[in-house]
Amino acid sequence: MVYGFLLLLLACFFQGSFGLGMKKYQPFSWEAFWTIFSLVGILMIPVLWTWIEVPDFFSFIKQTPGDVLWTASICGFIWGISSIMFGKAIDTIGVSLTYGVNMGISASLGSLIPLFIFGNIPAAGSFTVLLIGTAIMLGGVVVITRAGLLKEKMLAAASAGSATGGGLSKGLIIASVAGLGSAAMNIGFSYASEAADIAVAAGTPRISASLISWVITLSGGFVANFVYALVLLIKNRTYRDYVAKGAAMAYVKALATALIWYLALGFYAKATALLGPLGSVVGWLAFNGLSLIISNAWGLKDGEWKGFAAPKKLLLWGNVILILSWIVVGIANSMA
Repeated sequence: MVYGFLLLLLACFFQGSFGLGMKKYQPFSWEAFWTIFSLVGILMIPVLWTWIEVPDFFSFIKQTPGDVLWTASICGFIWGISSIMFGKAIDTIGVSLTYGVNMGISASLGSLIPLFIFGNIPAAGSFTVLLIGTAIMLGGVVVITRAGLLKEKMLAAASAGSATGGGLSKGLIIASVAGLGSAAMNIGFSYASEAADIAVAAGTPRISASLISWVITLSGGFVANFVYALVLLIKNRTYRDYVAKGAAMAYVKALATALIWYLALGFYAKATALLGPLGSVVGWLAFNGLSLIISNAWGLKDGEWKGFAAPKKLLLWGNVILILSWIVVGIANSMA
């Protein structure tokens, strides 16, 4: 279980960091960036990594019931739509606030819904501690979101304009809807674990078999992301961005973002395999909570909170609460 938490820590670092690549990727347009990100991060890397560890993984997918495959893929498709909104929310309200709203919703719904769907509810004591940890995490997210709102209010007052307020409202709505879709991602992963079970029964180590679940779930996510970005690429004729002056660095940023993003999911999958029966429940809560702390750290380093002393103080307190929730969730997992 200790190794599971270590892998989870690694996954959280990547998850909290990949959003940095979604800013300042000019001369690429959003769709030029997203087309590459989708093709590499959502399709190519997951399939290649899984194939390296489980060469015959596709045979296990073929043995999986069709309704399981469809359910997991549809959940992935819903996540795919939300991930598009996540990227746009970062452009609108910044890394810290987007992560806060998105991950608060994703953490709570993405962990508790699979718990009830699969009837894997732990003993009363463990379940109570788990709910307490979830409540503490949501409290931390509320504080962080409040910090972001206060910062934007101060910014709007300084600029004496209404555009910032409108952008804030729009960004918060987009980030909230994206959070609902992110929750669907873990629900799909939990459904697709049946394919991993088949692989384990055939002798594949569970820590490797867990990757199969992402290949299935992300198939739907790839369709949503890639098709949407490609349509915009053709419609706006922004495919010319790929040969624009200075595009080399944008390519590097898109590829690095794709790699870092899937490293987070790959290590998360492996961590759930080592965390016991509540792996995808406790793991998802902790994954979102610590990732939010890391993303906030990047936001501070990136200067998003410079000159906003009061909001910054709230942000730091929110992170303290999130750390507390991580500890409580870990206790719940040890009791299961």
